[in-house]
Amino acid sequence: MRLQDLTVEVRDKTLARRGLIRPEELQLEATDTFNNVGSWKLTLVAEHPLCDTLRTPGAGIIITGPDDVLMSGPMVTTEFASTPTDPAGTVTFEGVSDTICLADALAFPQPSNPDGASQAQSHDVRSGPVETVMHAYVNANIGPGAPAVRRKAGLIMGANGARGPVINQSARFPVLGSLLSEIALLGKLGFRVVQRGTNLVFETFPITNRTTFVRLDVRNGTLAGQKVAVSPPGVTRAIVAGQGELAERQFLQVDTAESIAAEGDWGRRIEQFVDQRNTNDWAELKQAGDEALQESGFTAVNVQVVPMEDSPARFGKEWGLGDDLVVIVGNQELRSTATGFVLKVDRDGFRLGAVLGDATGFDPDAALNKRVTNTEKRLSNLEANSTGGGSSSSDQIMQIMGVW
Repeated sequence: MRLQDLTVEVRDKTLARRGLIRPEELQLEATDTFNNVGSWKLTLVAEHPLCDTLRTPGAGIIITGPDDVLMSGPMVTTEFASTPTDPAGTVTFEGVSDTICLADALAFPQPSNPDGASQAQSHDVRSGPVETVMHAYVNANIGPGAPAVRRKAGLIMGANGARGPVINQSARFPVLGSLLSEIALLGKLGFRVVQRGTNLVFETFPITNRTTFVRLDVRNGTLAGQKVAVSPPGVTRAIVAGQGELAERQFLQVDTAESIAAEGDWGRRIEQFVDQRNTNDWAELKQAGDEALQESGFTAVNVQVVPMEDSPARFGKEWGLGDDLVVIVGNQELRSTATGFVLKVDRDGFRLGAVLGDATGFDPDAALNKRVTNTEKRLSNLEANSTGGGSSSSDQIMQIMGVW
């Protein structure tokens, strides 16, 4: 992707587009993560005509790439700065992606009742294909089907292809985004909320296997740089506990062919306890074990890459978030999933970095913490990820990749 492929528009609180920021004015950083909340930071001169609009609570930006919207989302903080050499000053705006609305909401056990203190049901239980269940939870809690006071303004539902296996799912006040993240794994689906026209759209899409066509390698001219980390699985056998007490409690052990193969490769049997005391349904217990193994029951290949500007395999066109790719390391082919991107535009030019696999695999402390506390859910800490730290994580990733 090149600078000329990128457009940045400012929108107001009603989602109306108010103007375009010219390429020569851009000082932008944006970070997005597959099935998670992205962040952005934009700096404008204080006298810029769009500053007043963007200062208004609820305003935001729309970032569009060569073929589609990369990210859209609201502003969350503004900061004015001036110096003796620049008395007029600049304003820095920081924001998050529109997927934040999935972090702001809980999945109520009785979503038709907007009062969280008087829920008449213990759980909201839904069955059907993974994609259909995902759309149902969003629609009932913050979509057009939700009570008026809980509806996200401007949010509509995208296409539902009824993809994925049939599941049984129950919800009792989880963060909506966390719930979607867990069940999306079972259907190998991605999701996001993005602005199209004058609406926000909840979209789901399948992970696309591009391993035959997209093969990233420094030597074939598709990459300017890469860093690869291979690590053992987080779990090879999930012990799922249902209802009951002590010896009478339900227990189910779940594994997969892939987790057993990884166990053999690394010579480690890695067990994980999954507490599912909210259900006595054996199908739901099996599903919880499958979710744990889909998340980390395999050899992890974590890659950070810098695509070439004129690469024939262009990010945002030939491949994007959620796609399965092949990265060539030496003479070895490693398969991984595109899970994030970082882009930066300023007076020094345009830089783009991509993350394949779990980005925290490059941070030993973060990876260890995830293993020990069993919080390997991409959306489990959306609120923390969306406030502060967005630009610092962007800097960290870009510096690791040697982009500046």
